[in-house]
Order: sequence, then C-alpha cells, then structure tokens
Amino acid sequence: MRICPECGTNNSDDARFCEHCGRKLDMDDDMIQEENQDGELTETIRIDREPDGEAAREFQTGADRNVKWEEQTGQRGKSAPQGSGRLSLLQIIAIGEAVCLAVVIAAFFVIGFTKYNPRTAAEKYFSAYASGDWSAMYDLLEFPEENTMQEEQFADMMERTRTSDITNYTVKEADEENSDIARNFDVEYSVPGQGASKMRLTAVRQNSKAFFLFDIWKISAAGMITDDYPVVVPAGAKAAVDGVELSGKCKVEDNEEGTDTYRISVFNGVHSIEAAVPWCELYEGEFDTSSDSSASVTELTPSEAGAKALQAKMEDALERFYTSAASGEDYSEVSDLFTESAAPEYKAVYDDLKESLASESGDYYKMNQITFDNFRCSFNVESGMIAGEMDCEYTMDYTYEYSGFGSSGRQSKTSEGSAYMRASFAYDGTTYKIQKVSMPTVWWY
Repeated sequence: MRICPECGTNNSDDARFCEHCGRKLDMDDDMIQEENQDGELTETIRIDREPDGEAAREFQTGADRNVKWEEQTGQRGKSAPQGSGRLSLLQIIAIGEAVCLAVVIAAFFVIGFTKYNPRTAAEKYFSAYASGDWSAMYDLLEFPEENTMQEEQFADMMERTRTSDITNYTVKEADEENSDIARNFDVEYSVPGQGASKMRLTAVRQNSKAFFLFDIWKISAAGMITDDYPVVVPAGAKAAVDGVELSGKCKVEDNEEGTDTYRISVFNGVHSIEAAVPWCELYEGEFDTSSDSSASVTELTPSEAGAKALQAKMEDALERFYTSAASGEDYSEVSDLFTESAAPEYKAVYDDLKESLASESGDYYKMNQITFDNFRCSFNVESGMIAGEMDCEYTMDYTYEYSGFGSSGRQSKTSEGSAYMRASFAYDGTTYKIQKVSMPTVWWY
C-alpha cells in the first residue's frame, strides 16, 4: 500500500499517482510492511521534506512504534547495527598487496643471507674446483694487493695441476681460529684410486656489501700463493711466466752481473716460463714452486746469427788485446771489451802482457806483428751466461838479434802455432761483453 504524503490517502501498491489529490507518488514514499517481534504489522512511511522547508513527517503504525531501516541491511524484517559492515574490494586488495610485499621482503632476506655467507663461498669454490670451472674459482678468490696473476694464467696453471675425478666431497666449518672477518673450512673429498684427501679453505669477509646489506665473502689465496718467488734470467732477457711478461716493477737489484732477478707472486704448483735472450733461441721451460727454490733460465742455445756475433767478439778481443799490448798502448784502449765489474781485474793481465812484449835496449827479441786465423768456436751456457771456447792459429813476425864469431846483426823470423781462448759473456743492456776470459799464451821465440 502506498500512502500519499500530500493528503494521506491510501493507494494501491502499484499506484503511481494519488487517487484523491493526484499527487505523483515517488519511490521514497513507499510503505514497507513487516511484522515486529510480537507478530504485529508495522508500517513505516517516509515523507520527503516539503519545498517550503517544513520538516518531513513520519507516520508509524503498530504497537511498538519502532522505525525500521531496512535499507541499511538489505534484509527484510531485520535491523543491522550501525557500526558493522563487510570489507570493501579496495580494502581486500590493499591487504593482499601488503601480505605479498611482506612475503617478497622475507624471501629476499632469506635468499640474500643464504647466498652471501662464508659457507656458501667455500662450497661454491670447491664445487668450481671439482668441476674445472676456473673462471668461477678466480672470481671467488681474494688476491694479495700486488697480485699479477691474471685469469688466463690461473686457468692455465689449474689445468696443469688440477685433481681430476673428485667425488663425494663435504665442506665443514673448522672450530678453531674463526673470527668475524675470517672463517676456516675443511673440505674432505675422495679421488678414485687415491682415497680420502683434505683441503683447508679460509673465507675472508670483504669491505664491500651486496645490495648494501649482505656481507661478501671470498676465499683467501694467501695460503695458495708463494710471495717473492725469485725468477733469474740472463741480463737483457724478456721473460714471461704462464704467458704474462714480467714487468719492470718486479725486477730487483741483482749482485750477480749478467743476470736479472724478478720476484713475483705465483700460485703454488707448476708454471711455464719463456725467455727471449739476445742472440739466443727462445727458451721454454717449466718450474715447480713446491720443489724448486727459484726458477732459473740456464739451458740457452745461441742462435745461428748470435753464435757468429759472439765468435766475432772473441776474435776481436784476442787481436786487440795482443796488438794493443805490443804497441804499448794504455789499458783504456781495450777496457771496453769487458763488463764494468770485470774491467779492473784484467788490467793487470794486460799490463803483464804489454811488459813482456815491450822492446828495450839489450833485448834479443822484438815482436813486429802477430795475426790470428782459422778460428774454431763452440758455445754453451754456464750459470745462465753464454760461454765460448775458441781454437785458432797464429803467425808472429819478430826480429832476432844475434852476435858472435866476430859478427852481429838482426834477423826477421816467423813463428807459427795454435792458441786456445775461453770466455764467458754477459749482456750489459746494449750488447755482450766479456765477463771472464782466459787469454792464450803465444810463444814467439
């Protein structure tokens, strides 16, 4: 039933206009019927505010005169408390997003602390070692500040010294000597045919952090590297270890003339060495830091052109030494034949020869000229320096003074013979000079 708010006439439920006054009946004017708790019919009528501002009137029927607000609950015959209600869709979405974000953050920290910890670093390192992943191993190592070991060198060294067919390895944290910045781990592993083996790894915390949150750990290479390992090569040689040329900053003062000494940091194990020595064939060899106290380049072979150049130096030294002494020239004329350290030693030898060849009044013999020819040379290496042996023949022209039987005079004679010379050479940065020499004695009378 619909009640007209204008005149109060009861109209049918489907009436759109009041049957008495003709006023249009709005939906807000609907009358709602329901039974109260006592079984009595209650009618609630809402009347809109009049245009003149007069307050809206409410007509209620029924014993209890209670006003029902069915619109608040959507359930006919029941009222809902004003403070209760269901969550909206936006609230549900917001709560869901908050929960997802919390899960993501928690997962991020769990993964981060699992990935960036010392045990994981040790496990990854040995796993890379067992599988031969040298690049992964190199990235997980902490090197000394002066390390010159490049990844290619490391891979080459590991390939030659690796332990293959590693099985059943376990990584356990050692109880002793651990700290906040260093953790020790013992790796136990098996190799078919060799039984069980053990390796100690030390994980060291780095100064940097991942994502500004997680500590980064690397495996210390300190126990795997030999520092200041000496590599001795002939002076002037360009040397390379594992394919990397030794730099000048690794070169140290060497008391031994004719050699250069480098001190490098290398992984313990077998390494290759090459040396390009002037006037020699390229030297290629190996050294093992676990058994060799130093690496020395010794077994040199002069090249064909180098051997000819060294022979020419021996010939020149022999001829100049004798002709200058015979002419009475000062030692400074021949001192350039020798290295700086050897030059003073052979001054006395030269002066003795010059004195023996000098002509003085009353002498019976005077040397006029000496020539050497038919040279035969061979070369070898001694203590990293090239040594040569030379045989040759000589011809000497000298004057012999005779007297007796009432006559006197001078006669020119020629003496022939063979001479043997031995010399060792050192490179002075520009060319080879004599370090040691044994000059032949020439008999001329």
